[in-house]
Parts: sequence; structure tokens; C-alpha cells
Amino acid sequence: MSKRWVYWQILMNKKTIFAISTPGGKSALAVIRVSGPNAIDNIKKISSKAFKIPNKAFVNHILDKDKTTIDQTITTYFKSPKSFTGEDMVEISTHGGGAVTRKIIKRLASLKGFKEAEPGEFSRRAFENNKLDLTQVEAIADIVNAETEIQRKQAIKNLSGGFFKSSKKTFEKLKKIQANIDAIIDFSEEDLPKNLLKNIKEQIENTILGISNTLKNSSFGISVRSGFLVAILGKPNTGKSSFINLVSDKEVAIVTNIPGTTRDLIESYVDLGGYPIRFVDTAGIRKSKNKIENIGVQKALKASKESNINLVFIKNKRDISQFKKIKKTIFVRSKQDIHNGPFKDNGFYNISSKSKYGVPKLLSIIQKKVSSLAAPENAYISRERHIICLEEAKNHLINAKKDKTTDMLSEDIRMAIKSFKKLFGDVDIEDILDIIFSDFCIGK
Repeated sequence: MSKRWVYWQILMNKKTIFAISTPGGKSALAVIRVSGPNAIDNIKKISSKAFKIPNKAFVNHILDKDKTTIDQTITTYFKSPKSFTGEDMVEISTHGGGAVTRKIIKRLASLKGFKEAEPGEFSRRAFENNKLDLTQVEAIADIVNAETEIQRKQAIKNLSGGFFKSSKKTFEKLKKIQANIDAIIDFSEEDLPKNLLKNIKEQIENTILGISNTLKNSSFGISVRSGFLVAILGKPNTGKSSFINLVSDKEVAIVTNIPGTTRDLIESYVDLGGYPIRFVDTAGIRKSKNKIENIGVQKALKASKESNINLVFIKNKRDISQFKKIKKTIFVRSKQDIHNGPFKDNGFYNISSKSKYGVPKLLSIIQKKVSSLAAPENAYISRERHIICLEEAKNHLINAKKDKTTDMLSEDIRMAIKSFKKLFGDVDIEDILDIIFSDFCIGK
């Protein structure tokens, strides 16, 4: 069975997909996308216009089975391979009423070879047709899910190929190194440039350094995507829960005068000056005979180790010494409306969640600390998958430096190249694809 025959069978059996790409509900307009082998021919059958020119918008009536008009639309078609998916594609801009969009979707579903798209299926086809590499597909998912300005900037940077371009340069260097090693192996008895092997080792060292520099800012890029973690710690009844309720602008935590009310981690997502912040309220840290409360305290201490910033709420200055082991701290004394005192006094900040005294200044300090963690311009990496692939490549290159034979050297460089192929999606990674496309909504 030839590969060409298998490919032809896949092509012939491939369904044409369709979906609404705009949010549900009433709106002035809605966009419906169609992509696949039967897209253009079948849309012509349900259209009042026999549009012939690709990339040009036409005023067009979408027709029902009895040839009555469902809606007047703006219809544009894109001829393969010059489309987002690389397939024949049609975009229908219709009025955004629920009855209209439901009727058009029902009409498309009645067409032979058509099926409603799965989440991320348009982007998946773009990836399969080499219109996008895997890092750009991930960037699209990040753009769709971006909720803050810095998340949008990072996603756009990666969609434009920021991470892909920098990684591709390293990938091309490795391929040249591999070619030089193969030359040494294949032409060992012929005249080759002097010090070729020494130059290869130097190139490997420089490549390791480049990957290490990229990995330096990885924590910042991942935090941009998932949110910077700010843990709210301290003794019971120090105002932790009142603070998270205030910054969340809603009651996410129970507030009472009974110590130990909070037993588990309570998380709230806040857009702070464009930075995504995950404030996490924790159990009051104290010794207790209550098993459940002690579990909560252990979770609080664990959160303090994983966080970017720890807000430690205290009752008085003496409490600061009890939290010396906790790093990345900002000490806060709440209830300023009761205690009085200036915003900053002897190593801690006075605030009041009731009167909001000092809270805007404290949030400004948190924002500055978050922004100083790394330079956003270098934050290409946005996922753990990127780190894993680059760490794998780096480790193979470190091994390559130690190799004593050219055969071993060649194998380690080949494995490093394979790690980069995994990064770009050039290898069989169906399980990874399923995870990535789960981030998408239908119609993207």
C-alpha cells in the first residue's frame, strides 16, 4: 500500500468543518467559519451569489432548502493553500441573532461531508498543514484566553514567531553541527579543516549558553500565562481574609472573629495594572491540636515556597521574627482604622481593609515587585512543555561535550535536534496535541 494512496484516502474521507467563531448571545454580527475539501462548492449551493474571486467579500444571501433567504450576509472565501487552515475556507459574517445563527448552523449540518468543529480544530488543521508551528498554535490559545494586557503582549509576541524564531536559530545551528560531525565520520581519511572537532565543541558550548539564557526567564513567562502567585500568610485573625475580599471586590473568604476560620487555600484572580495576580488566602499559621487546621497550615507553608511574593500579616512588630524562614516577604499590619499609624512603620505596612487606607499603595508595591522579576521582552517561554524540551536538548548537549568518540557525539547532537523537533511539533505527539487543543474554544 503506497503512501500516496493512504494520503489520498485520508483526503477523500476528511470532513469539512464549521463553527461559530464569535461568542454566543445577541450581537450586531456573528462570524461562522467553514474549512475543508467541500467548503467552497457546498457554500455556493446555498448562496444567492456564485462568488468566484478569492479573498474578496460579497454581499450574499444564505438560502434554506426551499431557496428562501435565511439571512443577508457578507461571505468571503479563501482558496487553498492561502487560508488560515491551508484548506479551502469560507467565512460568513451574519447578523448576530440567536435564531439566525442557529438556522445557518443547522443548514450547514445538513450538507454532505460537513460536521461541526471540535474545540481548536481550525488551528489544528493549520498546524497539520504547516501553516503554524506548535508554539504559534499555543500562542493562539493564549491570545484567546488572555485576560490582562501583559498576557496579550506575550501571546502576540509568540504568535508573531518570537519564541519560534529564537528556537529555530538554535535548531539550525545544531543541524550544521550534526553535518560537520557526519563529515568527520564519513571522510575521516580525507583532508578536513584543522581543529574542526575543537570548533564543534566550542559551538556546542555556545549553544548550551544560549539555551540557558532562554531558560533564565522561563519562570516569568509561565507566570505571565498562569498568573503571579501572591500568598497571603500570617497568624489567625490578622485581616488576611478581609484583604483578599477587598482586592477581589467580592466575598471569596469567610470573615469572622473566630481564629482558624480559613482552613484551605482560597484563590482569587486579579488584574493588577495589566499583570495577572493570583492572590491566595491561607490558613492562619499557629500550633493547633486540630488535624484539619494543621493540614491547612502545611498548605500555607507550601504555598509560601511556591509563590512569587508572600504578604505576611502580623499583629505587631514582634511577630516579624517568627516568619524569618519565609522568603520574598512583604510584612503587613491590617486594621489600621483601629491601630492608627503611618503606612510604613518599622519594616511593615499599615493598611485597613475596612477604610482601604494604604491598600492602593500596597498593591502598587506588589505590581512593581512582580514587574521587576524579569524583563517581559525576554519572556518567550509560556509553558512547562517548552522548558522540558529545552532542558532535554541542553542535557544532550552537555553530554555531547563529554563524549570521547564522534559516534557518541553524533548521537547526542541527534537527540538534541529531536528535542527541538518535539518543541516545534515535528514528531508524533498526539497526547500533547490533545492537551494543547483543550485550551481552545470552538471556532478557533
